[in-house]
Amino acid sequence: MAFRRFQYPTPPLTVSLKRKREAVTKLAAHVVDNHGRPSPSSNTAYELRSVAVPYGGCTEPSNVKAGGSSCPIRFQCAGCGFYRPDPSYLPAIEQHINELRADRETAQAMDAAEFVTTALTAQITAFEQVTDRMRRHLASLPAAERQEIEEASTILRKARAGAHTLLPLTVISRTDPA
Repeated sequence: MAFRRFQYPTPPLTVSLKRKREAVTKLAAHVVDNHGRPSPSSNTAYELRSVAVPYGGCTEPSNVKAGGSSCPIRFQCAGCGFYRPDPSYLPAIEQHINELRADRETAQAMDAAEFVTTALTAQITAFEQVTDRMRRHLASLPAAERQEIEEASTILRKARAGAHTLLPLTVISRTDPA
């Protein structure tokens, strides 16, 4: 009987603030709007006047003020004029497109009302428009610059993933009543 060696889970990846800032600087020039048109921003605007949402950045003032938890249109990012994705969000957007397609298939199988499938199709189309334009823009760049953008995107994805893996810990001291 063979024994398997126990492996401890790998610790969450952390990204230094310096590397994150460099990645933000690189990607701020490649931010697009909800139609996939270039919408570059300064580093300050990228970090301070926007908030990360699942598929990009959001510049809607009330949502930014609420830290991303107060979207007036219930996180239908692709249809919002305040939506600002960058290349680091491409994998998440593509995964969301696949999830929307599955939802549409489920809705059709359930004989849902036409407006449900129409809305899902519109969201799919809007997200595809953003990813298609972003990919075409990236393809037009020199290979060295594309590589830099991919590295910066990887750094920001790690930083976003690391931000959600750490649990806040509070030290509670108990006094002995005896």
